[in-house]
Amino acid sequence: MKLLLRIMVVAMMMMGTQAAHAQKVGVSLAGGAALGYAHLGFLQAMDEAGIKPDCLVGTSMGAIIGMLYAAGNSPEDILQFIKDEEMDRLTGVVLFSWHKKGGLISTNHIQKTLLKYVPHNSFDSLKCSFYCCSFNMDSLKPVYKGSGGDLVKYVMASSAVPVVFSPVWIDSCPHVDGGIYDNMPIQPLLDEHCDIRIGSLLLLEKPQPKRDVVSLWLRSLFSIPALNSFQHADLFTDVIKIDPQDYWLLDFKYVDELYQIGYEAGKEYFSTHDVGSGK
Repeated sequence: MKLLLRIMVVAMMMMGTQAAHAQKVGVSLAGGAALGYAHLGFLQAMDEAGIKPDCLVGTSMGAIIGMLYAAGNSPEDILQFIKDEEMDRLTGVVLFSWHKKGGLISTNHIQKTLLKYVPHNSFDSLKCSFYCCSFNMDSLKPVYKGSGGDLVKYVMASSAVPVVFSPVWIDSCPHVDGGIYDNMPIQPLLDEHCDIRIGSLLLLEKPQPKRDVVSLWLRSLFSIPALNSFQHADLFTDVIKIDPQDYWLLDFKYVDELYQIGYEAGKEYFSTHDVGSGK
């Protein structure tokens, strides 16, 4: 009897020690159009390292990838979904038609596609906490949404690059890409009291190889997200910098190559760093 009691006491002490040292993990996925496909490889490397996020937050393509991952899909499943839905082609993502509410492209096509994979359309039905960042054009403030319904609508608002995509109207207010204000969000991870805060950062500030009019126009649009991605970098415990090499913002067809770039960046980081220590 005494032996059993001792075993029980030791077991309770061990459980208490584990609980005391349990750390909550949060991951932020930055925006970057097609280059955001590199997040899939990063998430694969994170899975293989045994790191499971309790909370995810994303902007733009980071929000799309983050939502699908938070819904319980593996990075490889999401990669296949992108190919099945022809989102590895520019025409699978962009359907040009001037929208009366201010954009070259309506988000309706992408919204319908995403709803196939998250039919519950609810933040509260995801497998882990998930937030996306959009920018309210009326209040000129960021919106970090992480609960309730209209999941896909908020994710598309987070992805609505100004002028390129028409704004997404929420509560009579136009919302656009959150990268205007916060391309790699940290605030939801702080609000969720995440001990480990990992940022997956796409190096958008690198000069792009193309110099045609469209390329320079997109470069100007993404200059603000490229610069503000670093504004809260010191609040993350770990930042994985993903170099897209010579790939461009609209290189959707190179999804496999971008996946591999993200995977190698994540694999190298997790094998050489003590995650959570900042070292």
